[in-house]
Amino acid sequence: MHRTLGIDLGTTNSVTAWIKDGEPEVIAAAPEENGTPSVVGLSGDGALLVGREALNWLERDASRVIATVKRLMGRQFQDPKVQQAIRRMGQGGPQITEAPDGGVLIRLGDHEYTPVQISAIILGRLKRDAEAAVGTAFSRAVITAPAYFGERQIAATREAGGLAGFQVVRVLMEPTSAALAHGLGRGQDADPATVLVYDLGGGTFDVSILTLMPGFVDVLGVNGDNLLGGTDFDGSLADHLLELLDSHGSGDQSLPGDSAKIRKAAEHAKIQLSAASSTEVIVSPLGESGDVLSETVDRKHFESLIAERIETTVDLTRRTVTEASLLPEDIDQVLLVGGSSAIPLVTERLAELFGREKLRTDVDPMTCVSLGAAIQSVLIDTIDCLNCRAACRLDDDTCSGCATPLVGTPTIECPACHVPAPEDTGTCPVCASDLSALVAEHPAPSPSVCGECGEENALEALECDLCGAQLRDSGGLKCPKCTLVNQPGLTWCSFCDAELPVAAPSDVTPRPIGVRTNDGSLVILVEAGTRYPTEQPLRHDFYVSANPGDMLEIALHEGDFQPAERNDLCGVSMYELPEGNTDTKALTIAVHLDKDRSIQLETRLDGASFSRAVFRRNPLPPEFRRRARETNGRFQTFLATWRHELTQAEAAVLAETATALEQVVKGEAPGRSLDTLLEEADELLERQQNVRWATALTYRYPHHVAELMPEEELKAMRSHRSTLKSMREAADFDRGHQIAQEVLGIRRRLGNDLYEVMSALASASHNGVNPALQQRIQTAGDGLTEAARQGDLAGVDAAKSRITDLYRDMLREQAAFQAPERKTVRPEKPPR
Repeated sequence: MHRTLGIDLGTTNSVTAWIKDGEPEVIAAAPEENGTPSVVGLSGDGALLVGREALNWLERDASRVIATVKRLMGRQFQDPKVQQAIRRMGQGGPQITEAPDGGVLIRLGDHEYTPVQISAIILGRLKRDAEAAVGTAFSRAVITAPAYFGERQIAATREAGGLAGFQVVRVLMEPTSAALAHGLGRGQDADPATVLVYDLGGGTFDVSILTLMPGFVDVLGVNGDNLLGGTDFDGSLADHLLELLDSHGSGDQSLPGDSAKIRKAAEHAKIQLSAASSTEVIVSPLGESGDVLSETVDRKHFESLIAERIETTVDLTRRTVTEASLLPEDIDQVLLVGGSSAIPLVTERLAELFGREKLRTDVDPMTCVSLGAAIQSVLIDTIDCLNCRAACRLDDDTCSGCATPLVGTPTIECPACHVPAPEDTGTCPVCASDLSALVAEHPAPSPSVCGECGEENALEALECDLCGAQLRDSGGLKCPKCTLVNQPGLTWCSFCDAELPVAAPSDVTPRPIGVRTNDGSLVILVEAGTRYPTEQPLRHDFYVSANPGDMLEIALHEGDFQPAERNDLCGVSMYELPEGNTDTKALTIAVHLDKDRSIQLETRLDGASFSRAVFRRNPLPPEFRRRARETNGRFQTFLATWRHELTQAEAAVLAETATALEQVVKGEAPGRSLDTLLEEADELLERQQNVRWATALTYRYPHHVAELMPEEELKAMRSHRSTLKSMREAADFDRGHQIAQEVLGIRRRLGNDLYEVMSALASASHNGVNPALQQRIQTAGDGLTEAARQGDLAGVDAAKSRITDLYRDMLREQAAFQAPERKTVRPEKPPR
C-alpha cells in the first residue's frame, strides 16, 4: 500500500503529517519541534544546510542562506512582486538574478539554483525525515499552497514535489486544509457552519469562506495577498531597531551578519509581544567594535509599526465576505491559522468585525494546515495519471492505459551542489557533475509493532503472533461511531455506514483566467469564484484571421486587468495553422480545471474535432520569446528555401536546432541558456548559409564565366567544390566554414562586376527570371562568350555592361515579389 504524506510547505516553516490508526498526526521534525524552517544554505566548506542548521548559519554568512523562497516560486525576475520580495529580504542575503529564461536564480556558494530546486531540497529533507521518523515510505504527497497562489505558482509547487521524489496527488489550498482539520474535530451531529479561515502565515495571507457539515466541505470565496505575512512584521521591527542603533551615533562599520542577527531578534520579540505588553531586545556583538543593541519594545509601538498591514488583511477579509454575498453576522466561526494570527492586534480587529465569541483559537494554528493535508490524502479515491489523465486505482504503481508511473521517482542528490534529481539522471542540471553512478537510498522499514501488546512481529506479518491483533494500518479515517479504520477514499464507514465528519472539498478560483486576443485585451474564460474541478470544459467562441503557415497563439492570463499583459501569464500553446486556412475561421476554446487548478486546454478550428494541447506552464517572457521567434523565423525560411540542397547530415543537425527553437517559440523554456541557444543557432545558420552559398559559387563561376577568370582562381574554385562536398556530407561545419571563407575571398578578388555577370547568367539558366528578361540575358551571354573566344576585349566589356544592366532589372523584379510573411495571430472576439 502506498502512503501519502501531508505537507504544509510554508514560507518560513514547513510541517508534515500523516494518518496513523485513522487519525491525523504531526510528524515531529525534532524533539519539541513540529516544524522545519523553510531555509536552505551552504556552509563554508559547501555542506548542505536545511532547516534549523541553515537558519543558524544566517548570522555567520547570510549570503549563503536563502529563506522565504516560496515568494519567488513560479514567477519571472522582472515581476514587480519578485522585486518587492527581494527588497524585503533585507541586506546581506544571497545574490538573486534573472535566469536566461527570464525566471529567478539564487546564488549559494559557487552555484545558482531556481526557486523550484530550493523548494525541492526542502521537500526532500521533509520526506527523508518523515520516513525515518515513522519507518514508512512516502511515495506520494498532498502539498498545500496559499489560496491566492496563481496557476504557475501551483505548477511550480507540483514540479518541486516531483523533483523531491513525490507523486503530488493534490495541491490543496491552505485555508481549505485548515478547515478540514477543524471539520474532523467537529461532532458528528454538529450543525452546518459557515466558517471564515483567516490565515496569516510567515509570508502570505489568505482568507477563505467555507461551509462545513458532516461529509461536506464547500468553498464560497477566497482572497489574499502573496506578499504579506509575519516576515514583513519582522522586517518592520528590524528596521525600527536599526534606526535606534543608528541613533546612538557610534558610526561603527556594520558586519555582514548584523542584519540577520537583528532580524532574528525582531522575530523573537514579535512572538514575545503576543503574550507580554513589552519585551527587551538585546543583540550583540554588532559591528567591528562589538556594540550591543539593548532596547525595550512595547506592544503598542510594535502594533503601530504593523497596523497598516494588519488593516490590509482586515479589508481583504471584509471584501471576501461581501463578494460571497454574506454579512459579518452570517459567519458562524472565524478560524485563526498561521503563526502571525496570534498577534493581539489581529484578534482585536477581527473581534470588532465578527464578535470575539466567534474566534476559534483551539485548533493549533501552526499545525492545522499539515493535519488537513494528511486528511485530504486519505479522502482521495483515485490517482489521476499525469499523462493521459485517466483515473487509476490507489494501489496501482503505473497507469494501466499508458504505463506512466503513479508514484514518485526515486531521487539522488548531486554530491557537488546537492540538487535532487531522478535516479536515472546522467548529468546534474546545475553543476554538470556526473550522476550516472549514484543510486537512490530507500528507507529501512520499521518492524511491525503490535499496538495492543507491544510485540515485535515480522515485517510482512498481518496479525500479531502474540495476541492476534491486526497489525497493518488500512490508511483511511477512523469512524467516530464504531472506531473502525476505513480504507482510503471512503467518506462513510464501511462497517456501520456512518458518515465520516469530512469529505473531499471542492475549491474556487481566486482570480479569473482569460485569453489574450489579437488587440491585446483580455477576454475572461473562467470567472473568479468558479468551482473546480470543473464538471464540463468551459467553452467560448472566437474567430481567427490568418494565412497558411501562420502560428495561432493561445495565451492564458490570470487576473482581471486590461490589457492582458498586465496579468500573470499562466502559459501559452501554439498551433501551426493548416494549409488552406485563409480568411476568417471559427475558433472554439475550451478550458477545464482539474482538482488542483491545473489547466487543460482544448481548441477547435472551423468545426473540426477538439484538439487537446500540452499546456506550457513555464512560459518565457515576451522579450525572450520575441528574440526566439526572430531567430526561428530566419531558420525556418532557410530550411524552406534550401531544404532540397541540404545533405542528410546537415539536415539532421539543423532539424535538432530548429526543434529547440520551435519549443521556445511555443513558450517552453529551453534546457539551457536561451542566450547560448540563440547565439549557437545564429552562428550555425550563418555558417550554413556561407557554406551553401560558397558551394553554389564553386559551381556557378566555372560554369558561367570560366573564360573570364584567372587560371589559378578557376583551379582553386574547382578544388574547393570537391572539398566542400565532402565536408557537407560529414556535417563538418567548422572545416566547411573555413573553406567557404576562402571561396568568398576569391569572389571578392574577382570583383563585383564579374559577380553580377555570373549571377545574371546563372539565374537565366535556372529560369529564375521572367521569360522576356531571361531571353535578353541569354542573348547578351552568348555575345559575351563569342567576344571572349575571339579575344575581343572591347566586345567583352560591352557585353558585361549589358548583362550588368540586366542584372539590375532582375533585382528590381525580385524585390517586387515578396512571399507572404509568417506571423503570429491570436483569437479575435466575435462581432456583436
